Amino acid sequence: MRPARIFWAAAALLLAMASHSAAAELRVVRLSFTNGWNALPALVAIERGFFAQEGLVVSGLAVPSVNAIGNSLLAGSSDLAILPQRNFLKMAQLKMPIRAISISGWDTQMQLVVPASDARTKSLNDLKGKSMALGVASNALPAFIRLLNQSNMTLKDVEIRFLDSSKLTQVFPAKMADAIFETRHFTDVMTMKKLGRVAVGHEEIKEKIGLIQSDPLLARQEFIEKEPETVQRFVNAWVKALQYIQQDSKDASRVLTIFFHRLGVASVDEKLAHSWVTYSRHDRYFWSESDIADAKYNAWGLKEAGQLKAVPEDLEKYIDNRFARKAMEKLKAELPPSPAAK
Repeated sequence: MRPARIFWAAAALLLAMASHSAAAELRVVRLSFTNGWNALPALVAIERGFFAQEGLVVSGLAVPSVNAIGNSLLAGSSDLAILPQRNFLKMAQLKMPIRAISISGWDTQMQLVVPASDARTKSLNDLKGKSMALGVASNALPAFIRLLNQSNMTLKDVEIRFLDSSKLTQVFPAKMADAIFETRHFTDVMTMKKLGRVAVGHEEIKEKIGLIQSDPLLARQEFIEKEPETVQRFVNAWVKALQYIQQDSKDASRVLTIFFHRLGVASVDEKLAHSWVTYSRHDRYFWSESDIADAKYNAWGLKEAGQLKAVPEDLEKYIDNRFARKAMEKLKAELPPSPAAK
């Protein structure tokens, strides 16, 4: 067994033993998340015992509709939720009683891919007057708008075709669009099958627009006010899960594979799941000024695309970093010293 896994297993056992007499203090927390790879931190925290270490019974539910998750959060049937950043921006713009208390993942890799037969397209400017496929309600949309802006283009220069996620990998065989701008979860399928090639890669996209793209862990404001201790315990476990994903991405991919198999997606194996784990980073725990500035830029992109009425200039009010900062301090204190420190 790898050292990192030995440490976490031992920590879970010791804490469980210490907490055995405190069963009356257990708290039930209801968490909703999407039925995709964004659920990874929640799955790891549940299955590797990090919530149990904190004395929490987490009722986790995978929900296919992000709107249903948002409604559940607002109605109080969910205490916390994992949602794409664009949904958080919309809720903040509408001044809904929610707060981002941590990050579920960031820097999700995106690509601009064209058919393999297209040898001419080298940049976004080469696609003026052509059609571009994106997923419905995709986080790639604001990044694409920003990329257009940096390329001195507007939405009038291309025709965006929004497609259901199940159709994104069929864009080129079915001739649905001249190009696709999406996360690598979809574009890699086409490049691996040699149906498409990368015209603009993720590193070039980041260089052009400085993309961070942090997705939030959201909590109801009422839940934060009434049960701050429970929220702290939840975030303690959350930060441990994010740390674990970085330390043992292969085991995290096994957890993700099992999750998809339970959803009936038998085509996902550990190799594919592991690639999905590496497409996003999990080493940010709280919202920095850079995260907030990037989110506001994305809000501008969504506004330009007619998906948002206004940019939530007071976005800082909807972010509460107290719990994540304290969880980081706690985790640092619990970790064994490095060999160099001895």
